[in-house]
Amino acid sequence: MQENKRKTSNQSIYNKSVPNTKKKKKKKKRYLFLKFLILLLICIIVFMTSALYGYRYIVEGISQAEQVLTEEDGYIFTIPSGYTTSDIANDLQKEGFIDNIFIYRVLSKILGFDNAYKAGRYIISKDMNYYALMARLTSEPLKNPTVDVMIPEGKTLLETVEILESQGYIDKGKFLKIASRVLRQYRFLEDLEPSEARLYPLEGYLYPDTYKMDEGWTEEDLILRMLDEFNRVFTEEYYKRAEELGMTIDEVVTLASLIEMEALYPTDYKKISSVFHNRLNSEYKRLECDATVQYARIYEGLGRTTTVLYKDLEIEHPYNTYKYEGLPPGPICSPRKEAIEAALYPEKTNYLYFFATPDGTNIYNETYEGHLADQQKYGVRGQ
Repeated sequence: MQENKRKTSNQSIYNKSVPNTKKKKKKKKRYLFLKFLILLLICIIVFMTSALYGYRYIVEGISQAEQVLTEEDGYIFTIPSGYTTSDIANDLQKEGFIDNIFIYRVLSKILGFDNAYKAGRYIISKDMNYYALMARLTSEPLKNPTVDVMIPEGKTLLETVEILESQGYIDKGKFLKIASRVLRQYRFLEDLEPSEARLYPLEGYLYPDTYKMDEGWTEEDLILRMLDEFNRVFTEEYYKRAEELGMTIDEVVTLASLIEMEALYPTDYKKISSVFHNRLNSEYKRLECDATVQYARIYEGLGRTTTVLYKDLEIEHPYNTYKYEGLPPGPICSPRKEAIEAALYPEKTNYLYFFATPDGTNIYNETYEGHLADQQKYGVRGQ
């Protein structure tokens, strides 16, 4: 009996412990579910707070990025060509615009700004947040200020270089170094051969005009701009006409440069051209062009003279057309389109001589006797 009682007692104890265990499990599940709900609620609150903060941050950044700034209000920040996000972040930190390079890089990647940065100059402010900086630096850069560089006509390359250097536009040495090369990527320079007599092969091809050059331009940039303009001016029609005349492009430009230097008025271009063409096609092939003597003086370090004297005609120089027949070794200045056209399409005359009166008017003659008589008539001493 006692054994049965003990069994009954043990069984009752066992039976009582089962519901207690179930209760504990239920409580634990409730507790875990409650923890999950609380954690989920916290996550939602954190997410919503972060989203709200992020939204406000972006809205604020957009507003800052759209703010119009002048150079007086902000700072000029430059992104060189080839810069990465990391390079930009490093410079921003160095200049005090951001505190953390890593955060900037991460945000730039997440927000899709990577690979959208553009080389150029931007106005930014230290009041801008990271988003505003990214938005500003991926917008259109400032337009570079331009400088009007005027290349005068009727000047030798050396005279042009002196003018440009005196105005602070170029370094004379760098410019002349480039001008001494033949840039064969241009059709009109393909057949040009350097020679000892010709120090600067690009003489004659640096087209005279006013060029708007962006900030940061180099001597090579300016030279290429001038060559590009010559390429635009010298049309296919000119190439064909030169072939008809049996002249090379260099001969045409050389002749045009003589016309440019000799003519004071555009109306004289084609008449002067006719004199030179007539001489080249006659037995007497010396052009006797005063402008070539001036060129020789300049390259001999003597400079220009107001009047070419008899002693100047004796200068031993390959460009002195009083001593050497035919065209000089190359152009003596950069001619304009009008002078090039005159070289290609001379007026039909029998003139072999001309001279300029004190007011710049040119007097033309077919004979040497008539030439001397007119010089005496106008009080111009013959050469």
